[in-house]
Amino acid sequence: MKLELIHVDQHKPPIMLDQFPVIVGLDPGADVCLDDSSLGHYQCMIDHSDGELMVWDLGTKLGTFVNGERVSPKAPLRPGDELAFGKSRFLVRCDGCISNSLRSKEYGSQGSARPSTSGRRHRQRAVPVHP
Repeated sequence: MKLELIHVDQHKPPIMLDQFPVIVGLDPGADVCLDDSSLGHYQCMIDHSDGELMVWDLGTKLGTFVNGERVSPKAPLRPGDELAFGKSRFLVRCDGCISNSLRSKEYGSQGSARPSTSGRRHRQRAVPVHP
């Protein structure tokens, strides 16, 4: 599965991800470290299972949003969705993702536990793609 996060601000290159889970945040220890002082040190985690992407907010004050709705604690992430946190907004593009299933409201209410970030298998940096 390959995930492309395309900045809504067209002046920034997209971020390509192909290993999961991925932690996004301000901290240099995050898998994807973004230069956005309004982010949490560890803002959100993106992971997948059976071809479906999920995003978890990692307890940040300002939150993580999918299509304008606050993620609490997790939400599905599909091609064409807008992922937003801090001052950053991205359009989601994905190869190998489930795109035709309906968004389920039950995702926001399934448990309140945050995912563990201690079992990460790899370290990955954002890879800008230049046309």
